[in-house]
Amino acid sequence: MADTNEIYKYFEPTVQQNTLALSNIHTLTSWGVGTAAGILGLTGWNGFIFFLANWVVISALILFVKCGGNPSVHFKSSFMDVAVSPLLNTLLSYVLVWTLMYALVYVYD
Repeated sequence: MADTNEIYKYFEPTVQQNTLALSNIHTLTSWGVGTAAGILGLTGWNGFIFFLANWVVISALILFVKCGGNPSVHFKSSFMDVAVSPLLNTLLSYVLVWTLMYALVYVYD
């Protein structure tokens, strides 16, 4: 009987809306952090360390401010949905904007 309660624990449209909002937050912050890294002229591992440091801060803010410290209320797999799952897509967006901004500021001057 516990399995039946687990199936109906979440209302799927609300979970999808929360996931979309989370995706938007991660995408926009990756663009902002990528822009900052490009303008600051970070290259190589420094840029990736900058990304990871900002990723930890943004994920912590989402977990504690937006989710109130309890992400399992808003997402099915809680911490995985908030901090781990969108990491690769966000990293790709970050690298794209980072290299674009670096090229615009430092290569073409």
